[in-house]
Amino acid sequence: MLENNETDRPIVLLGGGHAHVEVVRSLGEHGHGRKIVLVSPSRHAPYSGMLPGYIAGRYRFEDFHIDLAALCGRNDVTFLETSATGIDPKRRSVSLADGKVVGYDLLSIDIGSAPSLPAGISGGIPVKPIASFAERLAQLDALAAEHEGPFRLTIVGQGVAGIEMAFALHERFARDRVQVTLAGRALRPVPERSRRTRKLVETALQQAGIEHYSGFDVVAFENGELVARDGRRLPVDEAVWTTSSGAPEWLRKTGLELDAGGFIRVDAALRSVSHSNVFAAGDVASLPDPRPKAGVFAVRQGPILADNIRRSLTGEALRAFYPQRAWLALISLSDGRAIADKWGLAVSGRGVQAWKHWNDTRFVQRYRRPR
Repeated sequence: MLENNETDRPIVLLGGGHAHVEVVRSLGEHGHGRKIVLVSPSRHAPYSGMLPGYIAGRYRFEDFHIDLAALCGRNDVTFLETSATGIDPKRRSVSLADGKVVGYDLLSIDIGSAPSLPAGISGGIPVKPIASFAERLAQLDALAAEHEGPFRLTIVGQGVAGIEMAFALHERFARDRVQVTLAGRALRPVPERSRRTRKLVETALQQAGIEHYSGFDVVAFENGELVARDGRRLPVDEAVWTTSSGAPEWLRKTGLELDAGGFIRVDAALRSVSHSNVFAAGDVASLPDPRPKAGVFAVRQGPILADNIRRSLTGEALRAFYPQRAWLALISLSDGRAIADKWGLAVSGRGVQAWKHWNDTRFVQRYRRPR
């Protein structure tokens, strides 16, 4: 047990997600007077918005990762490089993979989501968790390099993540014999975005030579083929999954109230609806007004979460987080262009990519600067 004194337990932050890096920075900058512990399985936390650029070869590993140990060191926060395996809300403790148990006064959870493949499907390379995708990308590089003849690579999922992954991998393997295709159940790509954006994406796919298999609801991946519900079969050498995310399975044993998908139900203040000294943010949080599992919401939650942790310590009323009803999507095409989509409007070009680069790098640099 890290803390034996019941009245002197720390604030424990599980996960180094987009919201928690802001909590560490904000509490360190404004002072907190409490011991804080950040637990993360990796010292380096990736910024998801820059992952396509890394895959395409435009960013180095260090360009889009935040050094959590350094961030914690600058802000008087203890960093533990391990992962959580369980939470006991009654004892107010967290079990860690290294065998230790950490007691907490307040607990905040920002551990992201886990890959969720269609029922009965195994194999392929999931994009999430993003923190370890660089390792899986290296495995994909090796597979493509060792393969005799053209290497058939299919990205499954037509949302923003799938589209960006298809273009990024196409750019990464542009000089190799890799055939990149896109498949998913929707009839058109990025069905959640505007009609104009769908048209821009379809045009870009055609220009890049990325074949799109629409209405392809994958139900099996067997013997080198993706199988659709309607019986169609697509020969592939490897598949990359960007489909829906799931909650870490161990959360179901914590006693925290979860939604049907296993995510932690929170109120408008990002506080657990079942335990008042537990907060959650990012993908792992189930909001009262649901939103997609996207980094844009975790980034916006960070300042509110930090403020509410401070307010909890002083007994002040908590602030509500109001998620955007219309949110900006910046979709990288990995060819020097990007698409900006909001309010049903869309524009594409190199200027949008320059804006995206400025926006993304500004976020990362915010957590690298000394106070």
